[in-house]
Amino acid sequence: MSAHESLDEKETDGSRPVHMLGKESDVEGSPAADVEQDDGVTRIEALYLVFSKGWKLWMLYGSLAILAFVYALSNSTTSTYQIYAASSFASHPLIGTIATVVGIMYAVAPPFIAKVADLSSRPAAMTLSVIFYCIGYIVVAASKTIGAVAGGQVIYTIGNSGISFINGLILADITSLQWRGFIQGLNSTPFILTAFLAGNITTGISANTANGWRWGYGMFVIIVPACIAPIVLVLFWADWKAKKIGALSVASSSYARRKLAGKEEHRSVAQTVLHYARIIDAFGLLLLGTAFALVLLPFTLYTEAKDHWKNPSLIAMFVVGGVLLIAFGFWELKVASHPIMPRRVINKTLICCLVIDFIYFLSGNITLTYFSSYVYVVKDWSLTNYTYFTNIVTVGLCVFGVLAGTLQRITHRYKYIQFSGLCIMLIGQGLMYLSVHGNKSDAVLVMSQILTSLGGAFSGIASTVATQASVPHQDMALAIALLQLWTNLGGGIGSAVSAAIWNAKLPANLEKRLGGTLNSTQLSEIYGSILVARVAEPRAEVIQAYDETASTLFLVSLILSFVSLIAGALTSNFYLGTTHNAIEDKVITLRDASETDEEVIRRKAAEIEARVKEAPAT
Repeated sequence: MSAHESLDEKETDGSRPVHMLGKESDVEGSPAADVEQDDGVTRIEALYLVFSKGWKLWMLYGSLAILAFVYALSNSTTSTYQIYAASSFASHPLIGTIATVVGIMYAVAPPFIAKVADLSSRPAAMTLSVIFYCIGYIVVAASKTIGAVAGGQVIYTIGNSGISFINGLILADITSLQWRGFIQGLNSTPFILTAFLAGNITTGISANTANGWRWGYGMFVIIVPACIAPIVLVLFWADWKAKKIGALSVASSSYARRKLAGKEEHRSVAQTVLHYARIIDAFGLLLLGTAFALVLLPFTLYTEAKDHWKNPSLIAMFVVGGVLLIAFGFWELKVASHPIMPRRVINKTLICCLVIDFIYFLSGNITLTYFSSYVYVVKDWSLTNYTYFTNIVTVGLCVFGVLAGTLQRITHRYKYIQFSGLCIMLIGQGLMYLSVHGNKSDAVLVMSQILTSLGGAFSGIASTVATQASVPHQDMALAIALLQLWTNLGGGIGSAVSAAIWNAKLPANLEKRLGGTLNSTQLSEIYGSILVARVAEPRAEVIQAYDETASTLFLVSLILSFVSLIAGALTSNFYLGTTHNAIEDKVITLRDASETDEEVIRRKAAEIEARVKEAPAT
């Protein structure tokens, strides 16, 4: 057991939820005292000194709840609109390519948003995200080409990723470790409701018509800013109030030192852009995103390319992408002044969680990218039952996420919950593999999804909490961003691998099973449409071709998942107590109105600034 764990175990169990920071942050001698705390972190900690028990606290929670719901509603419906948007331009096959690019943007956006949130403030980062979100949706809604649709999706992905990231970050900012998993799980529960509302909404606006999908995108340009406005206004007000009464100095002695120094660098516009680009490591993110795009896109393009894998353009993309990946590694290790993964953030628990979630998304996307298509073809379910089936994982992750958080609150630990989840997930994937080898009963298929979602929730919530517990508050946003970066890259790789296997194996298996019965045009129609494949005869042979194709995907996914067990066994098992993380002594506690009195805060600020002023002489 580490020294930090010993310290944490001395904390009281806590008989009620605790949410506001109780001790001064960045006190001398704390583990984080050697790292200058960014203003964004100081501002969110000062919020704890401005908010007390009462209506302001409930307004904050209510605003976060509204944000969680509108985010879930947006994501549950726009995935459907994308299919109709692409089809309206006769470009349905490009969905896979667009999805790969969007997946890469989901990966590289969080580190950028995290830096903005730390250097500026949480509400400023949220505002920037909403701007990207709205511009992207406007471009898609007004698009006249498939290129405009793709460009708009790339733009709104930055905003969409940022909104989700900042929402999760604020929840982590204001909750103690013992409640962190429960709150994060609760934050996903709106998806349970929106999973069933989405169909009614898309039907209500006739999303499958020429312009119905445009309204689907366009309405969120109004809904999202309106629903996010309360949380942004509350946080901006808290920032203003904290600065006015001196709470920023109380929250961080590093802020007090900068305030007393009274020195601000004056830069030109070009110097300012270069300065922040260096801090954000914009060049590193550009290298990483471009490299993965060039490496992964050929997997979605090769079936339409002349000579397939021998196409010179695809070969060039692989080569250039590989060179850029090497260049990215060199840049991060030798050149970058502020690398995406600074050494101070790297620790055993963080690395283990990165491996676990990377493999989870990699193996999961290898299986799930075409799993719903496979089930639609091989099972004679009604559309209603099929829709319920495809929602099992989404609903299960939300329900079991709350259960995982509850268990963490009761046990004050996460490691064994996570390891159990990884084992349960393996059983679920084993059932999927069983389904393609002679047992396609409803019970096997449904239970495979329930167990997969149960294991994924237990593992995912544990990884989230463990990652945040392993670093000081100053580095928490970056740690969360790194987890999202590598998990989304894992998902992108998984989707690309899945597409490559599916597009290579399915035509070959159809030819092997049906080549003597059907002509090439008929085989092409079965391959190109699950609607055709479901009614094609001889049905038994079609199902067998799909079984053989899915078997390869499910086996690869199952084998990869065993790697997660090794990382799960090596993860630390921090005590989840009343502290913000397992590295510092920052205790989260509710404050009475007397403790947030303006005069009390001003007096404390004056005392801290006096100590800081005398410190150099001492």
